[in-house]
Amino acid sequence: MKHSPAFERRGIVEGFFGPPWSQRHRTKIFEFGAARGMNTYLYAPKDDPYHREKWRRPYPPPRWQEMEHLIRCAQRFNIDFVYGFHPGKGLVFSSAKPTRILLAKAQRFYDTGVRTFAVLFDDIPSRLTREKDRKRFAGSLARAEGTWLAEIIARQPASWKDVDWWICPSYYSEDPLLARAFGRFENQFLERFSETLPATAAFLWTGPKIVSETITADHVRRIRSRIDRRLILWDNYPVNDLSMRNDMNLGPLGGRDPNLLDVAYGYLNNPLLQETLSFVPLGTCFDYAARPGDYDPERSWRRTIVERYGSASLPYWRAIRKFCEQEIHARKKKIVAHVTASDAASFRAAVDYVRKHRRTPWACELEPWMRRLQNRLTADNP
Repeated sequence: MKHSPAFERRGIVEGFFGPPWSQRHRTKIFEFGAARGMNTYLYAPKDDPYHREKWRRPYPPPRWQEMEHLIRCAQRFNIDFVYGFHPGKGLVFSSAKPTRILLAKAQRFYDTGVRTFAVLFDDIPSRLTREKDRKRFAGSLARAEGTWLAEIIARQPASWKDVDWWICPSYYSEDPLLARAFGRFENQFLERFSETLPATAAFLWTGPKIVSETITADHVRRIRSRIDRRLILWDNYPVNDLSMRNDMNLGPLGGRDPNLLDVAYGYLNNPLLQETLSFVPLGTCFDYAARPGDYDPERSWRRTIVERYGSASLPYWRAIRKFCEQEIHARKKKIVAHVTASDAASFRAAVDYVRKHRRTPWACELEPWMRRLQNRLTADNP
């Protein structure tokens, strides 16, 4: 891969479980991200029924108008809108009908200017569930997923010379949690996947863990030795859905190797569910993706806070961030967090700061965490 100061694809994958972001917020994120080098947005909110549960159905007129507006908004900021299909639930891989349905739905997006599509098989059972599929693919889900995308590409209209296809395999991380949640995966999944996956396709990968503390170039290089395709990192930071719903990741992105851009085609972040607060960590993610070699986490974080809230707010946001990080640490270690005497004053000042801004969207989003902080202050430092 050619060397560059930035990832070729950089931006957001809206891929969380929970209420999808509002159109108004997406517009603001596009503007904010574009100014920091964002050029890609993968639309994949799990709770959009027409993306996942009802993926076969076209968007009804009011929803399609919203989608068209969102696509044009992304285009206005020179951001590539990538539509994600999530067809895995109940899919019969050996049937031709689902591929026809997908391409018919994709045509509507193509006519609106969308030129990149993703087929996402994350978070489905790890084994083929239909006997018909087991016979055709010799019991291999990996081969079925690669073949299915190959058939889509083979059957797409001949005029679609400029379309790029991505895929997220069911095995998207080496994290043992995947098998515990969805069942044991077949041996050499990625190698079997690569046997049928078209050479032109890119695949999504979350790193050594579903939520990775660190991602190194050596790790990505090893994965690409198993499947020689363009790799796009789907980084689950700062997302806080499902079991992470009580986490508030307000710190800067860390633990990401600056040399990842030498082995990864793209780098996308799965964001917070909280719309307004998401700007804080995402600002640092965008800075990293745009210039990994020059990225300084703390400098990037300070810049984002100052731009959005003013330099005078820095002490309060440092305290808010510290409390949220302590809570996350306590949850992971299964211990009870306490407020020390040395932190009490700055934490009280932070609570007062948020209270003064209680009518703002970001303060409303922070309210559950500030309530817990106030309770801790009362219990530990009466």
